[in-house]
Amino acid sequence: MGHISGDSERASRGRILLYAFAFPGAVALDIITPLGIADWLIEVLMVWLACVFGTGRETRVVFIVGSLTMLCGLWSSPATVVPFWMGLLNRVVGIAVMWIMVNTAERGLAAEEARREAEAEIKTLHGFLPICCVCKAMKGADGQWHKLEAYLTVNSEAQLTHGLCPLCASKAMDELKAAGANS
Repeated sequence: MGHISGDSERASRGRILLYAFAFPGAVALDIITPLGIADWLIEVLMVWLACVFGTGRETRVVFIVGSLTMLCGLWSSPATVVPFWMGLLNRVVGIAVMWIMVNTAERGLAAEEARREAEAEIKTLHGFLPICCVCKAMKGADGQWHKLEAYLTVNSEAQLTHGLCPLCASKAMDELKAAGANS
């Protein structure tokens, strides 16, 4: 995302510190809690935090670490009355939910970047534009009158081409025929 400002950099370091304690803490919690306990929600919460406040790269890294932590916890949890397949299914669903969050966050970041790029490319004309009702010349900010084409080219990013509308083409043909008949 480019250069990070001071406040954003501090927030990023704070999140990294949180991840550094949360993921080992989640593993430790897995070791002491039975398989049926949803302690893997800590990983889901960390991925959500990265999706909401982090960059695209941070989100992907936290997702990978969270998924691995969640799977490691599956085998480190003490046995319980809950069957292993149920604990596995819960964690696979948790990983799927985290993947959906990451995918949605990345699409949101891409859409925001595309919006910023489009916004940077747009140069609009707005407000009242003085135009001559006869020759269609435009009055510029300098107070001078300019041809419509020149005004639009200077004050917008539009590129103009010339052609004839059907009405003007018909008029021009009539004038040519009349000039040919008079000769």
